[in-house]
Amino acid sequence: MVVNSNTGEDIGEELSARLHRLEYEQQERLAQHRAEQAQLPYLSLVIFPINSEVVEMIPKSQAEAAGAVLFYKQGQDIRLGVVNPGTAAVEEIVQYLTQRFGIPPQLYVISHRSLISVLARYRREHEEEVVPQGEVRIAQEEVAAFEEVLQNLEDLGRRITSLPPTEILNTIVVGAVKVGASDIHIEPHEKDARLRFRIDGVLQDVTSFDREGWSLLLSRVKVLAQLKLNVRDVPQDGSFVLRVAEEVYDMRLSVLPGGYGENIVVRVLDRKSQAVRITDLGMKDRDFNLVKQELRKVNGMILVTGPTGSGKTTTLASFISEVNKPELKVITLEDPIEYRLAGVEQTQIDVDAGYTFAKGLRSILRQDPDIIMIGEMRDTETAETAVHAALTGHLVFSTLHTNNAAGAIPRLVDIGIKPFVLGPALNMVIAQRLVRVVCLQCAQEYVPGNDERESIRNVMRGIRKDIFDPAVLDNKTLTFKKAVGCAACGKTGYKGRKGVFEIFSIEGSMEELVLQGADAGHIQEEALKQGMTTIAQDGYLKVIEHITTTEEVARISEE
Repeated sequence: MVVNSNTGEDIGEELSARLHRLEYEQQERLAQHRAEQAQLPYLSLVIFPINSEVVEMIPKSQAEAAGAVLFYKQGQDIRLGVVNPGTAAVEEIVQYLTQRFGIPPQLYVISHRSLISVLARYRREHEEEVVPQGEVRIAQEEVAAFEEVLQNLEDLGRRITSLPPTEILNTIVVGAVKVGASDIHIEPHEKDARLRFRIDGVLQDVTSFDREGWSLLLSRVKVLAQLKLNVRDVPQDGSFVLRVAEEVYDMRLSVLPGGYGENIVVRVLDRKSQAVRITDLGMKDRDFNLVKQELRKVNGMILVTGPTGSGKTTTLASFISEVNKPELKVITLEDPIEYRLAGVEQTQIDVDAGYTFAKGLRSILRQDPDIIMIGEMRDTETAETAVHAALTGHLVFSTLHTNNAAGAIPRLVDIGIKPFVLGPALNMVIAQRLVRVVCLQCAQEYVPGNDERESIRNVMRGIRKDIFDPAVLDNKTLTFKKAVGCAACGKTGYKGRKGVFEIFSIEGSMEELVLQGADAGHIQEEALKQGMTTIAQDGYLKVIEHITTTEEVARISEE
């Protein structure tokens, strides 16, 4: 050890300390230079008094990644230290703080040394408790308190309007989960924002709240879903996780620019959602028996058609649950995964990563599957690969967007599938809609008038008598149900949904029509001869069975 004769200190330690001081001084000079270039004030935070609660308003991982720390907040005086001003990450934090507090923070340029000093102020216990970015947690105590005071949508609406803007999100998402909403819609207007839930397929108003609440909600969900805060003129999609006590939900977020700001739609997907049993889909005996017969086959394709939100995925999930056995390999390709199916290999497309339906299907076929489910056939390549798989020993389930069952075959031909290939590949076509089920607690019986009976008789004309006897409509004691509304159903008059179907199989004369390239009209005519009922006819059968109402059938029917 070499000792300095004047100070008595170790020369090595003294030299090391001097080098550290020079390094720190160099960092501060560089920070001052960056401040001058950006025309911002410079500040050293090494000995600045820091309040940990203020610092922790930005998650540590986000602060560290952006090189930005919130080091002071007193009323409207908000100060943010940044190493490199002008970066996208810093801009996102600035936008987040502006949305949260209503005014932009004052920026100060700091050194890396200052950044490390402030990051050290994050408390260890806070780090352990902090919710990971992309996740909302709601404790059991909060859920219990919510259930105690909020019984319906009106209560929820009043609660939301009484809350400070920073507390709105938790109440909205818990409310959506508790009332069984599938989607949350937040729509900004000139002076306020409207909140609506989609319940049993129908949008229902919940409340309106001020634009400050909408602005903070927008900022928070964007941060949760890792969207760009400073991008407001293009659509963005993302997702985050909601944990309500022990339940976990995937929240798929879509943000769309509008005339008064960005519209927010959140799809709520319960990870514990179980596939509906095939017996609970709502099929009448003829349809149920036909489907069971087709599900016993080991190859071919079953198509389910209908618009978005008509229950196609639910139907296919029930089919997979029905046919899945330990000795079979079942693989799905979905967007997104809505039901977790035991014993099934489920994959999700990722367009940004290049994993499309077409590429995913080619990969699936190399995995030697017995049964394949394709979420949707959107293009020629996917359709051709799926049809080829159906012809080569695989049972294939998929969906298509058409208005009715008969239209599926011309649609596939339009996509590019040759009729002589389609005929032997296709086993069955199903079109469906969902009708709301009348609430058992409040529904009222009534005797339909002559006009109503005659209108239904016109729709039911041509239906096979072994499926429906028109004499039923002449019965003077015939009653239907009317939706009323009560606390049990949220005053809507309905609770739950059932499917209404058009179903026909491809065999015999129907297969001949497919091979000939027949149009939808001839296919529909042959399907009706086979015993198929139209969407409207199946709906009115459910009206007669007191399952739904004539208003519901009119809502979902085109007839």
